[in-house]
Amino acid sequence: MGYWAAVVDDDASNLKAADRILSFHGYNVDCLGSGEELLEYVKDNTPDVILLDLHMEGIDGFETLLRLKKEKYCRDIPVIFLTADSDADTETRALLAGAMDFVAKPFVPSVLIMRVRNTIELMRLQNDLKKEVRSMTKEIIREHKKNERLSLQIVKTLTGTIDAKDRYTKGHSSRVAEYSREIARRAGYSERAQEEIYMMGLLHDVGKIGIPDTIINKKSGLDQDEYNIIKTHPTVGFEILRNITEMPKLAIGARWHHERYDGRGYPDGLKGKEIPEEARIIAVADAYDAMSSRRSYHDVFAQTYIVEEIKKGKGTQFDPDFADIMLTVISEDKKYTMREQISEEKTEDVKEEAVAGENVFGFLAMLETGGLNTAIGMKYCMNDIDFYVEMLDEFVQMADERIDKLTLSLENRDLEKYRITVHSLKSASRTIGAEKLSKDAKALEDAAKNGDIGFILSHNDDLIDELKSIVSGILMSTSMYKQ
Repeated sequence: MGYWAAVVDDDASNLKAADRILSFHGYNVDCLGSGEELLEYVKDNTPDVILLDLHMEGIDGFETLLRLKKEKYCRDIPVIFLTADSDADTETRALLAGAMDFVAKPFVPSVLIMRVRNTIELMRLQNDLKKEVRSMTKEIIREHKKNERLSLQIVKTLTGTIDAKDRYTKGHSSRVAEYSREIARRAGYSERAQEEIYMMGLLHDVGKIGIPDTIINKKSGLDQDEYNIIKTHPTVGFEILRNITEMPKLAIGARWHHERYDGRGYPDGLKGKEIPEEARIIAVADAYDAMSSRRSYHDVFAQTYIVEEIKKGKGTQFDPDFADIMLTVISEDKKYTMREQISEEKTEDVKEEAVAGENVFGFLAMLETGGLNTAIGMKYCMNDIDFYVEMLDEFVQMADERIDKLTLSLENRDLEKYRITVHSLKSASRTIGAEKLSKDAKALEDAAKNGDIGFILSHNDDLIDELKSIVSGILMSTSMYKQ
C-alpha cells in the first residue's frame, strides 16, 4: 500500500494538480476543499501527511494548523503548507507554527514529491525512534552496533532533508562527510575518531532547517538582512545537536565550520588553534565541495582553479596542515571524480518533448498566440500534454465562478474575500503559463492586503477582461486539438 496524503485547498485546479502528481507516484490521495472540512476529516482518518493551503475562505491555513495541534488524535500528523506567496516572512511564520515543510504553488512535480516523501519518511523514522526509546531494556542497550546503525540511518535521512532545501546542493552533506573522514584518516585519526568526524560532517549544515527556502535558493545576491539570517545556521545547528549526550562532539562541526583560521569567520570569530580541530577539517572539506559542485550562482569550477583557491586560503581561511592534506587528495584525483556527479538529461525544448505529432505542435503554438507560456505550463504538468489539457479545462471551468466572486466581493467591499479569490487566480494562472494574468492578479492581491480600494476599482475590470481573453484562447485551441 502506498503512502496516504490529504490535500486541502479551496481551488479545484490546485487539488487536481496535487492529486494527479501524487497519484502518479503511487500515493493514495484525499482532496478536501476547506480547513473546516479537514478538521472533520481527521476525526476518522489519519493520513501520513497533510498538504494544507495557507489562503482559503473560512478558516485559513494557520488557524487550521493551530486547531490540529490542539487535538491529541491528529497533532502528530505532519503538515506541509502550500502557498503561492514567495516572501520569507510567510515561510518563517509557517515553520514556526509547526509545519514540517513548505511547498510553493504552482507545484513543480519533482519538488512536491521529494518534499512529501522526505517529510513522511522523516516522521516515520522519528516515531520508530520514539518507540525504540520507550521500549529500551538493558539487553537492547548492549546491542550497541544495532543502535549505531539506527542512528546513522536517522542522521542520513535528516541529512537528505537538509540538502533537499537547496535544489543546487543535493548530496552536499554526504560529500563533505566523506572528504572530512578522508582528511582525518590521513591526519592519523583513529577509526573511531574518523567515524565521529564523518557524523559531524553529515550534520554540519543541520541549522539550515531553520532558514527559509526563499533565502537558501535565492539566485541573486543576498542583502544584508538575508545574509545575517544565513549566518545564524551554525548556532541553530549547535542548539539542535548540543544535547545529544551520547555524541558530545556532534555539535562542533555545526557551530564552527564557518570560522576562519585568521579569526575573520563566524559565529564566534575564533582564530587558529582556538577553532576545534574537527571544525577546521570540515571547513576545508566544505569549501572544496562548494567549489566542485553546482550552486545557484556558479557551475562546477575547474580542478586547477580549486587548487589555487585552497592554496590562497592556507593560513587565512584554512588550517595550513589540513589544507595541504586536501591538496594531496585532489592531486591524486587525476580524472576529477571527486565532485558532484551531474546526470545527463535530455535537453530538448519542453514543447518538442511533448509533441506526438503536428496536431500537438499546432495546439501549443495556438496557446502561445493566446498569451500562454506553454513551457511553464508543461513544466508544472510533468511534461504530460494530456495532464496540461486537463488543467486548461479546469481553468476554463473555474473562470465564471472566479469572475462572480471577484465582482460580488468588490461590490460588498469584502477585501478579504477578494484577496483570497485573486490569490487563487494568481496561482492557477501561473500553473497553466498565463504569466501576465498571474502578475496582474498578484498586484491586486497586494492592493487588497493594503486596503487600496482605489487601485482595485481601477484595475479589476482589466483583470476580468484579461481572464476572459485567456479563456477564449484556450477554448479555441483545445477545441481544435480535441477534434
